[in-house]
Amino acid sequence: MGITICVGNYKGGVGKTKNNVMNAYELAKKGFRVLVVDLDPQANSTTVLVRTKKAHSDEVFSFNKTLMTAIKEGSLEGLEVPIIENLWLLPSYIDFANYTAFLDIRYGIVEEEDPDYHNVIKDKITYFSTLLKPLKEKYDYIFIDVPPTKSYITDSAVMCSDYVLIVLQTQELSLDGAQMYLKDLQTLAEKYGGEFEICGVLPVLMDGNASLDQFVLENAADIFGKENMFKITVPNMARLKRFDNTGIIEVDRHDKRVIEFYSDVADELLNRINYFEGIDELNGE
Repeated sequence: MGITICVGNYKGGVGKTKNNVMNAYELAKKGFRVLVVDLDPQANSTTVLVRTKKAHSDEVFSFNKTLMTAIKEGSLEGLEVPIIENLWLLPSYIDFANYTAFLDIRYGIVEEEDPDYHNVIKDKITYFSTLLKPLKEKYDYIFIDVPPTKSYITDSAVMCSDYVLIVLQTQELSLDGAQMYLKDLQTLAEKYGGEFEICGVLPVLMDGNASLDQFVLENAADIFGKENMFKITVPNMARLKRFDNTGIIEVDRHDKRVIEFYSDVADELLNRINYFEGIDELNGE
């Protein structure tokens, strides 16, 4: 059964998508079968990975149905797109913005005072889990990318995940977004039975303001606990931004420096997950 990881924060532009696709890419290179599920209607993960596919293969990208269409039909199987060896994508499209309306039609709209309110909400936010379950048999790791806002989409991603990775850019608004996200995670666990662990908080540095970076990192360690902060910190890397346009490539030394760095990030992620899974060492028993 594959391990599912939701990458989140309620602040946009903090590096969620980049760290989602880079960790997925690195785990695929390490030999694991990896699926990226893009649940963001903006489809940024889809865009980067499709460009990655084009950079690594002459195969033409096409899909016969959108994610939203597959959801309406009740099955996600066969929708996966191969990107590189061991890496697949469940692509998003703009029509996925209709997912909330789909759930409202399927399960109805209830007021918070309604005695059946929590049951209806739970049905809505666990529906995607039933669709994803057959795919979990095919992959070692599944990464889910989500919008940076509270919605049925983000709640659904958390509810079908085994682990949540919080990405934290070293700025106050990102820290605020991470705190709001943490509060919602607690609600999803306590009220709706979410069975997930927070595998860590991955810091992403802002540009050239060491004092602010350090201030935010210290505050984050106080809030989330020092043991929950990744030991590795993602620096600001211009080449990483370039991957948005080129896809993930390994052409020159600047590309390879980013790839080598994220190999270490992925190793720490694996070690953190292995800790919760009862495995003492990376690839150990």
